[in-house]
Amino acid sequence: MSEINWAAVFKRMELTHAAPDVLKLPQWEEASWQKLLARTTPRHFRASEVVIQRGAADRTLYLVAAGMLEVGVTQVDGVSMTSLARITTGSILGEQSFFDSQPRSANVWAVADGTLLLPYENFVEFGDAEPALARDFLFAMARVLSIRLRNTSFRLRR
Repeated sequence: MSEINWAAVFKRMELTHAAPDVLKLPQWEEASWQKLLARTTPRHFRASEVVIQRGAADRTLYLVAAGMLEVGVTQVDGVSMTSLARITTGSILGEQSFFDSQPRSANVWAVADGTLLLPYENFVEFGDAEPALARDFLFAMARVLSIRLRNTSFRLRR
């Protein structure tokens, strides 16, 4: 079985505008993506698997290479879940804890099978080797955070 070209997947998702919160790095060629993704570790997940547990102390940043996930919170009754967002291929998960080192703020579970790429442990190394690309990537993540904050604010006003 041949290896999947994850760089092409992220570049394609960016160009197709599949979802508003995909990582957008229009100045990056596929080779730029390759430099980042070469430092990642794949993690496969199955539908209904919990990927992130609210309250967990973990700074892992996840790049969604395939599949679909849902972000949600447990209601006061402790049993029911409210969905806050769907995260698709080409986006990220865990960005808040990546930046602020605080415990996870929501649960994330898989809606469909897929693959995550985990770059956190090697991100500093990536930044040292490719400072301009690391800067671009951080700005792309900040854009995703901003979109998600605006969407949350909009839902709260309704």
